[in-house]
Amino acid sequence: MSWSADGISGEQQMGVVIYAGGRFPRGRIVSPVTHKYAVGASVICPFGHRSEKGLFEVMRHLPDDGGRGLQYRLKSVTDGHERTAFEAALEIPPPLDAAS
Repeated sequence: MSWSADGISGEQQMGVVIYAGGRFPRGRIVSPVTHKYAVGASVICPFGHRSEKGLFEVMRHLPDDGGRGLQYRLKSVTDGHERTAFEAALEIPPPLDAAS
C-alpha cells in the first residue's frame, strides 16, 4: 500500500476507503453510509402531532445533513404532497394480511 503526500491512500476496495493521518499513518477505515429504504418503498412517517402517521412512498435519497442523518424525499400516498424526513423518523409499514 502506498501513501501519498497528503496522507490519503490511493487504494479503494468495495467502497471502503483507507485514510491515514499525521506523520505516521495509523489508518482508519471509513465505510460509505447507505440508505435503509429503497426508492419506491412504502414507509410510515409521523407528521403534525406525534400521534399522527401517514403512508408515504420514497421518491429519492438525499445526502447526510451534516451528521444529523440520512434524509429521504417522500410523497404521501393519500394526497400526494411531498416532504423530507430523516431516516430515524421512518418506520416499515405492517405487512398486509393475506386473508383479507
